[in-house]
Amino acid sequence: MENKLYTKAEVIDFINSGRIMLLSGSEKALSGLPAGKWIGGTTPYFMDGVGKLDEDKIFVDDFTLIAQDSKLEVFDSSNIQEIAKKGFKNGFIVMTMPIDSDVYFKFSDHSLEYDNIYDNPLVGFVSCCKFEDFGNVQTYSVSGIDGKLVSDKAVALYVALPDYLTARCEIMNFDTIDENTSKVVFPKTSFVQSDCLIDGKPGNISDYFENVVKAKLGKYTQMITSQNGALINRDPRVVNTKTGETSFFSPVYAGDEYYLVKNGSDYFKMFNDNLKSKTADVVTCLSCISYYFGGNFEGRSICKNGVYAFGEIAYQLLNKTIVTLEIDHN
Repeated sequence: MENKLYTKAEVIDFINSGRIMLLSGSEKALSGLPAGKWIGGTTPYFMDGVGKLDEDKIFVDDFTLIAQDSKLEVFDSSNIQEIAKKGFKNGFIVMTMPIDSDVYFKFSDHSLEYDNIYDNPLVGFVSCCKFEDFGNVQTYSVSGIDGKLVSDKAVALYVALPDYLTARCEIMNFDTIDENTSKVVFPKTSFVQSDCLIDGKPGNISDYFENVVKAKLGKYTQMITSQNGALINRDPRVVNTKTGETSFFSPVYAGDEYYLVKNGSDYFKMFNDNLKSKTADVVTCLSCISYYFGGNFEGRSICKNGVYAFGEIAYQLLNKTIVTLEIDHN
């Protein structure tokens, strides 16, 4: 079955037929769905032939044809550290979690420390609402266990694969490091940062953003680091020059070397060029809402269907990244 937007009536039929799915849609669209083998998260932004906003239909990522078995789990901040322990011997995990919930912060700060975290590809997204409603409208995750939308829990779908298939998580970041900018190192892993080292000297991140970055560029911009060769963005959320604290949309890691991103990427072209080059079966494609707006994706043709959200999950919380779940034939 093609991964794309379907009407709510069609999705109810899919659920009742026992299909194994990740469902993405608005709060209205996901409300009142029957129990079944599915999880979901709220978002109104999609890749469906073109970039679009749709609050009526539901985007379906269907895993039925490749799944040998499946199960659902719900986590809160007290047990999210168990998420990777419950996977199948050969399979993958898909999860959603509401932004700014306790479980969101707990997972984001500590996921790479969890036991068995790399045993199965772990992908997913942070539930989303219309961008202009952010801060005033709740986002939700939902599990097919009972169909209830929850604002304080993460939900996970575990899928077992037959021996002739292997799942793989891949990320793409279309930004690059501007090595002409200062190297910034933080002493702690946290969403909120203040004191840091800037080119090896004590400094403050809010002062740096305000008096160096904004003074030169006229705006705050993302920071970027290399983690074992993978480029990871950290997007500033609020820069408070009075308190000296800056909050980010994903946690900044202690000891990583951060720089500013280099300006000038053609996100739309790079997005299509990179996804067209994929040779494996891409069964899920997740993208940051930053690309939807920053690359002017709305109404423009896109070569892969998928979901935009407030953050992507690839073992850890990411921002301004493309995450794909890919299936290889052994």
